[in-house]
Amino acid sequence: MKLSSLDVFIIGAVAKAIATTVTYPLQTVQSILRFGRHRLNPENRTLGSLRNILYLLHQRVRRFGIMGLYKGLEAKLLQTVLTAALMFLVYEKLTAATFTVMGLKRAHKH
Repeated sequence: MKLSSLDVFIIGAVAKAIATTVTYPLQTVQSILRFGRHRLNPENRTLGSLRNILYLLHQRVRRFGIMGLYKGLEAKLLQTVLTAALMFLVYEKLTAATFTVMGLKRAHKH
């Protein structure tokens, strides 16, 4: 089955949207730790430890509810999904062009 450019673009966009949505709560905590906008768990003062990560996730849920883990996700998706989809499309096109120029067939057809 041959995939069209639109198919490749959509696959790239969906893959990045899923990856971003799944990892977003941890990215948020990473940002909080990096820029120091938090109070460390008094029981464990080690910055970046698993206990502090879980503590910060818990604090975010307590303060904003479960949807607080995804606060700001829309902006992040706008920032990353289009870029990733375009990069995926360009990669596929460049790979196909390279194989054509070299006179090789792709190992698997799209």
